[in-house]
Amino acid sequence: MSTAHLQEVRLACRQFALLYFHFCKTLVETLGEDAALPVVQKAVFELSLERSDGSRRRAGEQGLEPTLENFSKVNDLPVSAWEDWTPACGGARCPYAEQWLGYYETYPWFKRFASLYCDVIDTTNIENFSRTVSHRITKNLLWGDDECAREYFESERVKQGMFTYGSV
Repeated sequence: MSTAHLQEVRLACRQFALLYFHFCKTLVETLGEDAALPVVQKAVFELSLERSDGSRRRAGEQGLEPTLENFSKVNDLPVSAWEDWTPACGGARCPYAEQWLGYYETYPWFKRFASLYCDVIDTTNIENFSRTVSHRITKNLLWGDDECAREYFESERVKQGMFTYGSV
């Protein structure tokens, strides 16, 4: 991918990051931080269900089993924004983190909300897609780590239809 194309994709991701921040900020200003958090969690959970339902459907249309190994083949995220990034591009590997980290000093409450997005979306995506696997983040740029890392594991709760951040 050309550098210009990568910059365009990352700009689109930045628009989403801005929207998420202002969505959270408005809810915090209206409801307070503690009341806003579960509302944001529910919205992100619902977003993830819709996205991962689409991924399951695409997997079925392509004759793929909904496994962890096949998730990347049908995921709807523009992965080039993360995978094609190099330190020469500047900023953080994650275009969301690149935007969100800049809010921490002025809006320290946002640390919880930024991290919540990653936790809920990534966990629910794989839980709903696979219906057998869960996930936990072990490193996150938003926590001050130098990279994001995660581990996946079989989950009896997920196999029973109980997801980490809500139920379907």
